[in-house]
Amino acid sequence: MRLLTKLTIALAAVLGMALTAVGVVSDAHQAGAQTAGKAITINSFQYSPDHLPVKVGDKVTITNNDDAPHTVTANDGSFNADVPAHGTATLTVPKAGAHPYHCTYHSTGHNPAEIDAS
Repeated sequence: MRLLTKLTIALAAVLGMALTAVGVVSDAHQAGAQTAGKAITINSFQYSPDHLPVKVGDKVTITNNDDAPHTVTANDGSFNADVPAHGTATLTVPKAGAHPYHCTYHSTGHNPAEIDAS
């Protein structure tokens, strides 16, 4: 009888750990899904997308496919990211609201674009 009790307890412990591991993997997958899509691409001096909805505190990855460096600089000064030619940079959206941005290197070469944080 003692052996059966020990086996039952061991089985319950293993089952509990397995279910916990499944929950952790599921949470990690959901967290990845929540951060997916927070990206801006610069190609031929054009920001894409030209409107990016995010949450305050989100990190946005900027990929520059051009031969020239660019910036993603909020018109209100709340963020600035220098993006090297054929490189990437990351910025964090610090506050809620609409944040039109521009390139400080090429003030007239880019399409109008904004990050909208809630």
